[in-house]
Amino acid sequence: MIQRMIGAALFNAETYEEIEADPGAIGQAVLVVILVTVCGAVGGVIGGLLGDASALKLLLGVIAGLVFGIVRWAIWVSVLSLVGGMMLRTGSTHTSWAELGRVVGFAYTPGVLSIFSFVPFVGWLFFLVGWLWTLVAVTIAVRQALDFESTGRAVAVVLLTGVIGFIPWIIIRIIQGIVL
Repeated sequence: MIQRMIGAALFNAETYEEIEADPGAIGQAVLVVILVTVCGAVGGVIGGLLGDASALKLLLGVIAGLVFGIVRWAIWVSVLSLVGGMMLRTGSTHTSWAELGRVVGFAYTPGVLSIFSFVPFVGWLFFLVGWLWTLVAVTIAVRQALDFESTGRAVAVVLLTGVIGFIPWIIIRIIQGIVL
């Protein structure tokens, strides 16, 4: 799993093809999503402790973060499947939700940088770099999973799903805000 995470983070097309072809990798992909979510939660907890947040708020934040982290991944994969697998498909596009879920899950790997989001003054840079790196990794994952010949089509799919997926993301953030 670690080798696949490294390959995914380094944009290795062969790694994405291997993950796409391995139905057993869905559990590993979910673990990567959980790991990245936990890293964000740890960074948030440390930041909260430094900022004097209450224990209850920190606990609820961790629980909600884990649940919504997996939900956000599942929604994004669903929208990617709809847009890339149906709307912008090519003649060579053959994929399933599970294949996209596996490669996108591993493409989340750079998000582990969010563990450093608590660092004063520069923590936001770790989050931003991880987020941008993840977007590039997801673009490569989409290109490979959807069998696109051009990276441009994959960029279009990721950008379009970002716009479409922004609506459920806002709803999830509102729910998180109400719960917390």
